[in-house]
Amino acid sequence: MHAKRINNWLSDSQLKSCLKKQDILEWLNEEGSITAKISSDSKFKLEILSDDLGMAEDEEYLALNIPSQKVRIREVILYGDLAPLVFARSIIPNQTSSKGYPRLGTIGSKPLGDLLFQSELFIKTHREFAQFQTPDKEIVWGRRTHYLVRGYPLSVMEVFLSP
Repeated sequence: MHAKRINNWLSDSQLKSCLKKQDILEWLNEEGSITAKISSDSKFKLEILSDDLGMAEDEEYLALNIPSQKVRIREVILYGDLAPLVFARSIIPNQTSSKGYPRLGTIGSKPLGDLLFQSELFIKTHREFAQFQTPDKEIVWGRRTHYLVRGYPLSVMEVFLSP
C-alpha cells in the first residue's frame, strides 16, 4: 500500500486556508499519539509492510537536511477494529538510531509513536501537510512531522485513510 503525494507540502496556515473539513483537520492537527487516538475507541493493530535499510526519495533527504545515504525506511498500516486507518512511513537515518536514540533500532512490531511520545528526547521541529492518492484512486490527506533526537533527524509521514 503506497499512497502517492499529489500536491506540494503545505504549511499549517496554508492547510487551514484550503481545508475546512473539521473531522480531517482533527486528525491532521492531533498533537498526541495517533496510536493512542485509534486505541481510545477501537481495537488497535499494527501491520509492518517493510522495515529495512534502503534509499529514500531525494525530497526526503532534502527535508531531513542529510546527504543521500541508506536509511531505515519503516512502512506500516495502523488499523482500528480491523479497518486500515493510517499508512505511515518513517525515515530514520543510521546516526539517529545509533547516536540519537538506540532503541529506535529495536522497535520491532511496536508502534513508533509509543517511543516518540514516551521520551522527551524527541523534539518536534515542524509539520507539513499534503493530499495523497491511494491505490484505489481515493484522495486523502496526510502529514509529515519532523523530529530531532539529540540533534539527529527523523521524519514520520502519516496518511489518513478513509475508514
